Amino acid sequence: MTEMISFDGEKCTKCGICLEVCPMGIIFRDGDKPPFIPGELLPICIKCGHCESYCPTGAVATGFEGSLPADEGVTLRFLAPDDLKVHLVSRRTVRVFMDKPIEREKLEEIMDSVRYAPSGGNNQPVKWIFVSGREKVHRIAANVAAWMASVAEKDKDSQFAEILGKIAGAFHEGNDMITRGAHQLVLTAVPKDNPWAQTDSVIAMTWLEILCQAWGIGTCWLGMIKMPATDDPSVIGHLGIPDGYELGYAMVLGYPKYKARSIPKRNAPDITWL
Repeated sequence: MTEMISFDGEKCTKCGICLEVCPMGIIFRDGDKPPFIPGELLPICIKCGHCESYCPTGAVATGFEGSLPADEGVTLRFLAPDDLKVHLVSRRTVRVFMDKPIEREKLEEIMDSVRYAPSGGNNQPVKWIFVSGREKVHRIAANVAAWMASVAEKDKDSQFAEILGKIAGAFHEGNDMITRGAHQLVLTAVPKDNPWAQTDSVIAMTWLEILCQAWGIGTCWLGMIKMPATDDPSVIGHLGIPDGYELGYAMVLGYPKYKARSIPKRNAPDITWL
């Protein structure tokens, strides 16, 4: 544990940056000596890597578990604001997919970046379940449709339940409005006892969506799975979500059948400046 973070006295310039950027405030300096972390404070470290990343001379080394991005050529650089803006406002929810699965190697490359999504206390609590194959995805959609039909039958006076019943009816007639005929579905699972994990899940899923777009992959958030699976976990019970975990969110993904040609309008942001 004492070697989890080390400071090279020869490289260290005593600039104090590592002390300032440490979110837990556990790095100290004694006079002209190199920075150090008291042994009793090491368990508080959240392994964010700020001390190492911000050190201008490479004097800090971390011994955390994990790995760097698979592409050894990755270096710190940032997109121009205009380029990033265009990428974000060009995003479209895709509901019509090509009859073509996404290559696993491509998904692995995307997930190599998604794992860098921020999480509360850098706990990285999100587990991922990728369901590949139209038959496997269809089974989940069928479970959701059965749940929808059940809700519609129980609450016939509810307009919302009526809508669910129509979606279920359409599914049984061959019109899949649930998973949209996609070949792949991804779900996140998060610890039930982590109060930030649901938010962490949405953040990570958002990273996945934005990265998929860069790879020419379309995505669609699936509240139609989140809602029934929360009400009745057996809807996705066969997927093997670990004990103590619950569904974070779900998303279908695939190659878009059509290409968007323009950027649609959106409302102005509702902002209160204080």
